Amino acid sequence: MKRAAFPLVLLLVFTLLLGGCFGQKTPEDVVSDLSGTLDKMAGYKSQAVLTMQTGSTPMEYDVQVWYEKPTNYRVALTSKQRGITQVILRNSEGVFVLTPHLNKSFRFQSGWPENNGPLYLYETLIRSIIDDAERQMKMDDKQYVFEVKANYSGNRSLTKQKIWLTEDFKPTHAEIMDSSMNPLVKIDFSEFVFNPSFDKDAFDKDRNMTTSSLPSIPTMAQPNGQVAQVPSSQFGVIVPTYVPDGVQQGDIEPVTRDGVRTVVLSYQGAYNYKLTEARPTEASVSYEQGMPIDLGFTIGVLAQTNDNRRYLTWELDGVEFMMAGDLPEEEMVKVAQSTYGIGGK
Repeated sequence: MKRAAFPLVLLLVFTLLLGGCFGQKTPEDVVSDLSGTLDKMAGYKSQAVLTMQTGSTPMEYDVQVWYEKPTNYRVALTSKQRGITQVILRNSEGVFVLTPHLNKSFRFQSGWPENNGPLYLYETLIRSIIDDAERQMKMDDKQYVFEVKANYSGNRSLTKQKIWLTEDFKPTHAEIMDSSMNPLVKIDFSEFVFNPSFDKDAFDKDRNMTTSSLPSIPTMAQPNGQVAQVPSSQFGVIVPTYVPDGVQQGDIEPVTRDGVRTVVLSYQGAYNYKLTEARPTEASVSYEQGMPIDLGFTIGVLAQTNDNRRYLTWELDGVEFMMAGDLPEEEMVKVAQSTYGIGGK
């Protein structure tokens, strides 16, 4: 009997050891491994499609991210609707938003992306998992699926996130949802590589202002194959369709600044702000403080002065918009988004 029982004991011990080594990890185990992965990685490259539900028509970007530890970033976003590529670049000189097809750049000092990093950055996804003590985790088709809080200052309606990771912690899909669990932002990763090599000038501003460095070359071709003409300095007034509650539109004043025709729209009430529209000739603009911000159809630059006035600048079809006033960030984004798809009056 003792001899018969001995193999059973060995089998039981082996089973326990096997289960201990290869059993399903707890959420705490996974979070610890995620933290270690984030600390040890030297960088990454990723390719993804970002879909933003802004209004009735979803907006889509092809997103290419390069990250080299500790602070070099290159994010190329190509709007599928507009066929235009913009680059968010961070290097030792600062943070830039580049619009190569207009030879336009914005430069500013910023805590981006540590402060309010976007969904398409790996660190943003992983830190949202690590920082949420109430996170939920499950396994689905050999992937970790996390449900965590969303914290995006520009859109308080985004409250929850779901994040899918492979067993070696590469992202495959993520969603940001509202309080009713409706997905408003989605990202699908087609490629993700840890610790890649980079060219010496991969994060150089001048290199990234050329179309040869971009994932796709922006075109201005029309559906019939004809090349579009470069817009003239004359344009119609574009009036945003969204106005915050308690605000009334005031005067529309055409002015000329440094030989450039500019239109100024004034708004008063619960918030007071002005919106200027122009086709400027300046190729480079600098701000002391600021950060890039996704508007759905383009990348804007949000800056703030010492007297708490906010400035939001963005470009649309050659027209540069500048909004300045005391609006909250979320309201500024709504006003800016409501200029897309509107013909000039």
